[in-house]
This record gives sequence, structure tokens and C-alpha cells, in this order.
Amino acid sequence: MVHLKLMEIYDRGLKSFQSLSLLERDAFVLSDLDIYYEMEGGFEDYLLSGGHEPELSWLSDTLRRIGDADSASIMSHLRRMDESRRDDMQPLCERYYNLRHERWEFLRRYLAQQGAELNEHG
Repeated sequence: MVHLKLMEIYDRGLKSFQSLSLLERDAFVLSDLDIYYEMEGGFEDYLLSGGHEPELSWLSDTLRRIGDADSASIMSHLRRMDESRRDDMQPLCERYYNLRHERWEFLRRYLAQQGAELNEHG
């Protein structure tokens, strides 16, 4: 069993997303967006800045891979929006964030199938 320590993954991912293993990237992209939302009250800037394209692309794949169709649909919709629709993005960001408990459960099940376990506090 591979043990993934979320705090360690998050710190390393902020420094170099590419340095993370495939499963670590799955955990990082979920965590990164959740933390951004919690700090900023949304993640419109995260999406619109263009500075997070590798992470957003990986996130879209992760959501499909773990079977989270609801979050994947919201993210797909958000990623097609531009600055002119910024005001429309906030409710979708909130809806995405509110699905976080289900999303993390999807990830836990997926990781277990891959022989990995997530330690969210280590």
C-alpha cells in the first residue's frame, strides 16, 4: 500500500507540479483548488489567469478518472468561460466547491483501487 501524505504533496506540488507522481498529482489538483477557494472565496482568478493550465488540465482528467461526473461537468463549463463571464463563474465555483466531500470520497475510492491511501493530516 502506498501512503500519500497530502500536506507533503501540497508543499512539493506548489514548488514543482511536474515533480509529483501521477497519484500525487490527482490529490494535489483537488487540494489546490479547494485551498484557493477557501482563501479567496472563489477561484475565478485561478481559472482566468492562464497560470494554472497544467493543473487544470490534470484536474479535468482526474475528475473523469475518479468518476466524479458532477464536478467534471462544472469544471468543463467553467473552463469554457472567459473574463466577460466572470460574474457567472462565481455560482459555479461555489457549486464545485460544495461538492468537495463527495469529490474527495471519489478520490479515496480511486486511490484504494490503485493500492494507495491518502493521509490528509500528514
